[in-house]
Amino acid sequence: MNNQIDAFRAALDQRPLSRYQIQTLVLLILLLICDGYDAQLLGFVVPTLAQEWETPKAAFGVVFTCNLLGLTVGSLLLTPLADRFGVRKTLLSCVLLFAGLTLLSAWANDIYTLAAIRFLCGVGMGGAMPSAMALMADYAPPRMKTFFVTMAAAGFAFGGAVGGFIAASIMQIYGWHSIFIVGGVAPLLLLPFLYLWLPESLSRLFRAKHMSAALSRMLDKFVPQWTPPAPVLEEGKPQKVTIVDLFRYGYLKPTIFIWGSCIASFTLLYFTVSWLPTLLRDTGFSSSAASLTTSAFLASGTLGAVTLSYLADKVKSKTWLVGKVMVVCGLATASVGFEHGNATFTILAVMVAGFCLIGGSLTLNGVISNFYPPHIRATGVGWALGVGRLGAVSGPLVGAMLIAMQIPLVGVMLLAAIPAILSGLCAINITHPDTGTTKQPGQALGTNQLPKV
Repeated sequence: MNNQIDAFRAALDQRPLSRYQIQTLVLLILLLICDGYDAQLLGFVVPTLAQEWETPKAAFGVVFTCNLLGLTVGSLLLTPLADRFGVRKTLLSCVLLFAGLTLLSAWANDIYTLAAIRFLCGVGMGGAMPSAMALMADYAPPRMKTFFVTMAAAGFAFGGAVGGFIAASIMQIYGWHSIFIVGGVAPLLLLPFLYLWLPESLSRLFRAKHMSAALSRMLDKFVPQWTPPAPVLEEGKPQKVTIVDLFRYGYLKPTIFIWGSCIASFTLLYFTVSWLPTLLRDTGFSSSAASLTTSAFLASGTLGAVTLSYLADKVKSKTWLVGKVMVVCGLATASVGFEHGNATFTILAVMVAGFCLIGGSLTLNGVISNFYPPHIRATGVGWALGVGRLGAVSGPLVGAMLIAMQIPLVGVMLLAAIPAILSGLCAINITHPDTGTTKQPGQALGTNQLPKV
């Protein structure tokens, strides 16, 4: 099976981009825009909910935590199912789950109901993003693999940025309920197009005998008049792939560093998107100005993702690029705490931090999605993002604690810079197993050229 997938991707790389590749990319970008909007919208509605429900802002840390715990559960438990039963089926189920529950969030009337709904919603969102990235990695031309995957993932950041503009424009008129309604309706409208046009993962198509008709249709679209080679039965091939394969065949050390980098970057990212609007309001920003500045953080991250992913496909070491960018992110994050009376300086520092943090993180995600072999790709991405959610869970909690302690903004942002530095150090140490001496999970020695990181 692996030699057939390698041959298919080589055929993709020798051809111009097809409209089906562009169509797949656009669909996944739109999906992750919805996913990103739904994941970030709590940060925009919490200040209003705190006033309307007469609840301290710090108490909403439990809602952020439940949402992120759901994201963790979805990433860890649903992505192995994607590798076993098909990425497409899992992805569609996740979209239906998080769209319906986001819509239901509009009718929550207390903090505990909202926390429960957002946990279940997070399960769907947690399974959607790694599945989408794994699917994009399958159909991206190898010469542009990091760029394509990161472009799709950048939709997540762009969706969060859109949320800020929507919050600033409609929440004062239609109330906080409208933010959740938009977040639920949009992916439900997209769902029929995903069902009709998204292909199945390559490992599923080439492995499952009952998928032969779907495989033929896919080949006719993406590589017309191309015939796959006969499958090679590889000596010593495992009969069943498990999560343990992420730690065997030389993958132990890089997997640990991948997880470490994800944990650290997620800690800072979710701390920022959860509490930046509140921190800015406490320093004198208006509600709309705080939302728009947070949107500027996310929008600059989208620009960073596009720029850095393009550079990553051009440089020799993608992980060194990511590591250096994360160090710059730490410096920019610390700078947000200084001269916060100067709105222009604060906004500029926030945008530089967003460019580096989101751009660096999404580029690293693009590298990860091409790091593991195809038949455990969704599992590798899902577990990296799922374990990274440990940082995502701790980020809002630490923010709530720092706000409750009334630590000045300078001190808060200096502490926030530490995870960025740690993420960069972990990224620099990610190296791929040696192709000459290390066997990939599920294949014989030296049959594939592993992607460079």
